[in-house]
Amino acid sequence: MLKNCLVVFTILGAACATDKEEAKGVVDESAPPSIPTELGKADASSRVIAVNVQSAHPYTNNLNKVFQVPYTNLPSCANEVRIHFKVLRTEANYDFVTVEPLPAVPHVYDGNRDDMWTPWFPKNSSSLAVRLETDGSVTRHGFEIDKLEWNGSVACPAIAYPSCGAGKVDITPPLAACACPGPRVCAADTTIEIEHFTARGFNRIAHTVKGNVAFETHPGPADGPETNQIGTVAQARVNDLVKRASQLGLLHGPGYTRTVAPGATLEKLVVKAGNKLVTFEAAVGSQDAAVAQLIADFEAMFTCGTPTGALTCGDSYSCSDGECHVETQGCNCQEIYTPVCSDTSTTFGNACEAACAGATIAHTGECGIPGDQCGTIRGLGCLGDNKCRFGVSQYTYPFPDAGGTCVAGTYCDAPADCSGLIHPAVPGAWACNTNACSWQAGVPWKPVTNGTFETAHPYASSTSVWKEITAPAGSQAVRLIAAAGFSLEANYDFLEVWSWVNGAWKQMKRYTGTAGPTSADEFPGRYHYLRFVSDSSVNKHGFRVTADYR
Repeated sequence: MLKNCLVVFTILGAACATDKEEAKGVVDESAPPSIPTELGKADASSRVIAVNVQSAHPYTNNLNKVFQVPYTNLPSCANEVRIHFKVLRTEANYDFVTVEPLPAVPHVYDGNRDDMWTPWFPKNSSSLAVRLETDGSVTRHGFEIDKLEWNGSVACPAIAYPSCGAGKVDITPPLAACACPGPRVCAADTTIEIEHFTARGFNRIAHTVKGNVAFETHPGPADGPETNQIGTVAQARVNDLVKRASQLGLLHGPGYTRTVAPGATLEKLVVKAGNKLVTFEAAVGSQDAAVAQLIADFEAMFTCGTPTGALTCGDSYSCSDGECHVETQGCNCQEIYTPVCSDTSTTFGNACEAACAGATIAHTGECGIPGDQCGTIRGLGCLGDNKCRFGVSQYTYPFPDAGGTCVAGTYCDAPADCSGLIHPAVPGAWACNTNACSWQAGVPWKPVTNGTFETAHPYASSTSVWKEITAPAGSQAVRLIAAAGFSLEANYDFLEVWSWVNGAWKQMKRYTGTAGPTSADEFPGRYHYLRFVSDSSVNKHGFRVTADYR
């Protein structure tokens, strides 16, 4: 491809590059290439496939190289594709990335075009060619292709299959790619059984629906489970939940049984319809998002009363505060406040009031101490400095109406859980030993994996090189230390530090000359980028820096 006066087809039209004249001190001023991977937006499309095709970072001069994006895992009916550039950064008007979907028209890109989908191209081969062409000076980050999306359809017979009809629920599995619809799979709604329960030791609390009949299970007089039929729920809502579980593929999948740490609360969802039975078992707060939403929607059915009540209380039960309680006659209690907490984490003024409500007393005193339930659709809180734990290192609601367990304010799963606590005014760091926060004097720094950033010696001119630094989960800060011999052209060539702060990249510091980073330079958080950027002349020795975290 010709340089200097180049006319190419781009989505913006033609571009003509004149003779390059780099002014002294002009450097790439762009921000880091992308947001941290863990914080990126997940694409829920079933037609998006992850790929990983990248240039070198930075790329080299005088390059003409073709990269192939393979069409692996594409179904037979796919007839067009497009690719996603997570990052695309070249020297504008001089270095080009060309997508070559032969025999379709090539598309040429240059400059900064992060987070970009290409147009749709016909799928005519086993891969898509992407060409990188560069001139004789100035290099940039290059490109990263992270996703491929396909489109296509299959000719299916025009058959209208009847719906399942009254008294049945549609449990047809999700349609596979390129498959034609077939007869619906139906199950009698009388075969539906859904159970959601949490258990910690002998404290088992469960809600169950069989057909549309609602049951509640709680610890009995001798710590054995006691199950009572409390009423009915709307059959349409039950059927809708089962149908949604089927459409998501959950009802037809293997489910899962995950290890629950000692002392954690077990949570299980069991769904049965027709000949399908699936179980999802994990610690409270660690269920997959789709399963967690099914649990929240199921628990919402156990709210009685108007205007949103879904539960109709049965004989000998009455609706109070959204729950079905056993009706009692002639129950008179003295107005003495000696609170007790029931096994459903409801505080009663005294034991008499709890007995009148048919509640089982879990302990004396108000609810909200360690071990009590918190969160849920009832918005249960914890007393004093105690906090609600929804899962490992999770103290905020993972989804609306999530349930958790009260733990002490000093409880921890990882050192990061202790960051908000007051500590002695001495240098040190939080440690988490046997789920309790403790302040450890000293600064226990550890090396970041792949945390070394080094230039060539001497380095090249007109260069912009990014280095991603990601510390492990729970890390509080990262520091940089430069080896002896840090040397950049003062005020023209720089080592920059960028940190992910409040949902955006922020340039924290810029080093130049011989003043490199020291052990005193700390940057908060897990996610950081280092960038070496040089202008068009004067080359020094460069640097070698390492990153530690604590």
